[in-house]
Formats: sequence, structure tokens, C-alpha cells
Amino acid sequence: MKKTLTLIALMFLTTLAFSQNFVKINVDNLKETQRLFDNPNLKIHYYNDDFVLATTSDGFDSAQNDVTVLDNEAFADNDAYHIVYCDKNNQNSYISNVNKNLQVLYRNENLLIVKSIEGTAMPFKNDGVVAVFDKEAKLPVVTRDYPVITEENPIIREMMNQVNMDSLEATVQFLQDYGERKFNGTHIAQARDWVEAKMLSYGLETEVQEFHVSSWMGSATCHNLIGIQRGTLYPDIYVVCGSHYDSFSYYGLCPGADDNATGTAAVLESARILTQYEFEYSIIYCVFSAEECGLYGSEAYADRCASEGMEILGYFNNDMNGYLNPGDEIHIDCIYPNSVQPIGTYYMNVGSVYFPEMQIQHVNLDYGDSDHTSFNNVGYMGIYPFEDVNHESPYIHTSEDLIGNSVNSFEMSQRYTQMNIGCLTELANPTGEVPAVACNAPQNFELNYPITVKEMSSIELSWQAPEEGSTGELVRYDIYRDMNVIASLEEETGYTDTITVGVTAMYHVVAVYSDDCEASTDTLVGEGIPDGIDENCENNFTIYPNPATEMLTIINNSSIETEVEIVNMIGQIVKKVEIIDRKELNVSDLESGVYFVKMNGVSMKLIIR
Repeated sequence: MKKTLTLIALMFLTTLAFSQNFVKINVDNLKETQRLFDNPNLKIHYYNDDFVLATTSDGFDSAQNDVTVLDNEAFADNDAYHIVYCDKNNQNSYISNVNKNLQVLYRNENLLIVKSIEGTAMPFKNDGVVAVFDKEAKLPVVTRDYPVITEENPIIREMMNQVNMDSLEATVQFLQDYGERKFNGTHIAQARDWVEAKMLSYGLETEVQEFHVSSWMGSATCHNLIGIQRGTLYPDIYVVCGSHYDSFSYYGLCPGADDNATGTAAVLESARILTQYEFEYSIIYCVFSAEECGLYGSEAYADRCASEGMEILGYFNNDMNGYLNPGDEIHIDCIYPNSVQPIGTYYMNVGSVYFPEMQIQHVNLDYGDSDHTSFNNVGYMGIYPFEDVNHESPYIHTSEDLIGNSVNSFEMSQRYTQMNIGCLTELANPTGEVPAVACNAPQNFELNYPITVKEMSSIELSWQAPEEGSTGELVRYDIYRDMNVIASLEEETGYTDTITVGVTAMYHVVAVYSDDCEASTDTLVGEGIPDGIDENCENNFTIYPNPATEMLTIINNSSIETEVEIVNMIGQIVKKVEIIDRKELNVSDLESGVYFVKMNGVSMKLIIR
């Protein structure tokens, strides 16, 4: 009897677990994403800048969120869901070509979310697929501040100068010559053994990590290649770079020269050069399999790193860097979610110092993905420098992904590899070097508007002293308005400027130190505005509460339909509504800070907390 009751209880608990909904929740900003991660009734499995995928418990309030229920019994009969990046025009043909056990749960302009009973979902021809497992995601955190690079390190420049285009081409050619490197194909094991031999020849500690993939083409045991270069001072803290070495094509050969022999070449070339030096921190070189069927290889490794509590300062992805659109200059489109902004800023900082003439821009990729997402999803900072989101190689995932047409610029591959080396080494810190000069910026920089007299308004700048730890003594604060110094103060942490009503200006404060190190606050935009409104104004209005947190009430005293705008500190319109008499406006999605409510040429300051 006791055994019977136990079995019934287990069946009941299993039914409860399977009854959880698998949902998609749209988000507009990182603040909303953080709020969902903090919700105890949600288990988030995947996130990006636009939505999260999660399972819900009974206490979750769907009415308070933009929720789409995708599956009523989450992970009940499947190991994973899949995001298939496929544009709207090709979705019907894709669906008609896949096996009958594939269920389409959601679709929009760029992607499908699907459920496959038999394993993975097939990727669309020129895009990717991401597997979403029954594992809990984490938002990335910075474990140690990224260094601010102000000048070249000659040792690192020496390393960069050793990147050899012939060496890169030889690796791409060798991997291309296999003809195909499908994760369960006939040549993937040969490619794996060759990559491992290269790592061993550089003196790396190597590991072959096994993992399993259940595929629409059958099951396969796959392998990642991991090479470790131990740091001399902090051997258990890591900087990581990686690529995938598998290739894919629906029909015929898939030589994968640009996707992704170029990325693999960048990782191996970095290892060839950097193993000649010693660093304080350890460097890991990863080469993943089964990326093309859902990021399976990088997910297996990143998940293991997180479960073991490894401290990883940053992950730098290498995937497609050899196709330069004819007529374009060498440039880098840096792909990452807003949650990893610190490492994106660091990457651009390195580029601005070592290659100031090269354009690097942060972009979003809404039609594909790569291995950096696996690291981001388990709480690590990771980015994806990419050849061009608008002009990628048109030959990938075909038999024409070859040197010549698909990889047409080894000079660009060289630059991407140099950037990979620069970012790894500035973090890993070559030993034997004099520590770089470092200094901290003023803290908590704010603008306030205490007084308005006729056409002039005052702007009160305030800040707090920098944190300790700078290499020099603090000498003074320089106050900048529109990039010009308007005052210098030795100890004071406040300054009042006057500005004409209706005029805007950019302000920042720089801490200047005895060793010539300078550190700046963020730039804030100030605007000359009245601190209130004239009660006799023809179209006056009232707002409350102020400060506001959730709801803001706007009262139009003129009773004439009028447009109201809420504008942030850099002049961007964040909300716009029409109002006749009274309007209740939800402002909980706005970041905390100072805004301006504008109506009929009148501005009123609004604080969001």
C-alpha cells in the first residue's frame, strides 16, 4: 500500500511538472528582462534583446506580461525546442520540407520556434538554428572590470604583427579540402584529429569533450576540442576564444571555407602566436562541433564551465571573417545583446587604439546566431565580431563556400585575428610588463535644474569622488561643456552653469591625476528649461506623481486635443500620446533618470525612479 501511494504521488508530481507552460515573453529593454529573471514563478531558458523563452509555474501572472503560450506541457516529450532563423517568404517551403513530427509553435518575420519529437530541427539554407534546453539561463555579470586601453602595448603589437595571411589561408585550404565537415559526416573526425594535433604542437593542454546530438539525420556523438594555456599568476581565471569547425549544406558538398574554416583558422593562428609568450591569466582556445544544428557544441562546453563555477572574464567568438563586399573597406560588425555591453565597449576600445582607422559598430543580428549565445545564456560575457550583417558571404551553406569567391580577403581575416589577439592579451596581461597606468572616473554624475529666471536656466552639475585604486593622486576635475573645458576644480564636487532656455549642451567631468591619467564620466545632455510652467500659459498642463515609478497622470488644462512627448536626456522621444483632458500613462518600462514632458512648446522635468 505504501509503495502504491508513493507511485501515485510521483505520478502526480510528474503531471504537475509536465503541465508547466512553455512561453515566449516579449521585452523592450534590459530592465524588463531583468525583471523577468527576478520573477520566482519563471524559469528562463533563453533570452535575447527581444524576447525570453521560459516555463511558468502556477503563480505567474500572464496578464502583466506580453506572453504567448507555445506549449502546454513544457519538455514533456522533447529534449529541446528550436529557434529556426528563416524569413517569412521561405517559411512555408521550409515547413513542407521537414519531417512530419515537427510542430511550428510560433512564427514572425525572421524566425520560427518549433518542437521536434525526433531531435533537432533542420536549419534553413542560409541561416542558423538554436536549441533551447530545459536548463535555467542566467544574465551575464562582469567578474572583473575590463581595462580601459589608452595606448598600444608594444608587446601586444608585436604579437599582432605576427599574424600571417599565408598561415590563415593554409588552414582554410586544408579544412576546405575535406569537402564537407558535417557534425555527423564522414570527415568530421579527421578534421577533429587534425585540429587537436595542431593544438598539441603549440604546447597546449588539450581535451576532447564528447557530447551527444539527436538529429533529424540520426544520432551522433560529437566532439569539442579545448586547448588551455595556463596563466602564471591566475591559472584558474580564463579568457576564452572559440569557433566552430563543422559545416553544413542541404545538397552536395559543404566545404565551409568562410563558414567556418576562417574562424577556426583565427583561433589556431592566435594559439600559434600566443603560446610563445606567458600571461598572468589562462587563455582557452575552443573549437566546437554541431554549431550548425543548434549551437550544441558550445552549449555543452559553456554549460559545463558554468556548472563547475569557472571564472571566465570574456568569450570572443570567431565565425565568418573572410568575405569582404566588393568596394567596402575592412570593418567589423560586432554582435551582442545589451546585457553584455561592457565587453562590447571593451572590444571597441581595443579596436580604437590599435586600428583607429577601422570602423567597428555594434549591430543586432535578427536572422541568425552563433556560439557566443551559449556563453551569454549561462552568465558569461561574450561577443561575436562578424564580417557584415548586410553583406555576408552569399555562398555559405553551399558547395561554393570556397576560397576565391566566398573567402575573398585574407587581409580581413588577418585583421579579425589581430583583434582576437588584442582582446585576449589585453585581458590576460603579458607577464614581465610594467602595470599600465590606471585611474577611476568621478562617480554618480548628475544634472539638476534649480533656478530659472526669464530666458536663462541654471544647470547644477554634481558628482562624487572617484573610487580608490588609481595609480596617481587626484589633481583636479575638469568640467566640459560641448567638448570644451569651462572650469577646473581642485576639490569641489559640484558646479553650476547657466544656459539659455531651449538650448541643449553636452556635459561631462574628467578626473585628472598626477601621472597624467584621465578618467571621464558619461556624457549627459542638459537643456535650458523652466523648472515649472506659467499658470497663465495658453495650453498649460499638470503631471503627477513626480517622481514617478509605475503610472504617470497627465492633465491637459486646455481641454484641446494635444500631442504630448516624453523625451530622454539625449533628446530621443521615448513616448508620444494624444491627450484631450486626462491621460494615465504607464512609465514602468522607462529606465530610471531625468526626462522631459513636452506639450505645446512647454517642457516640464520628470523624474523616473
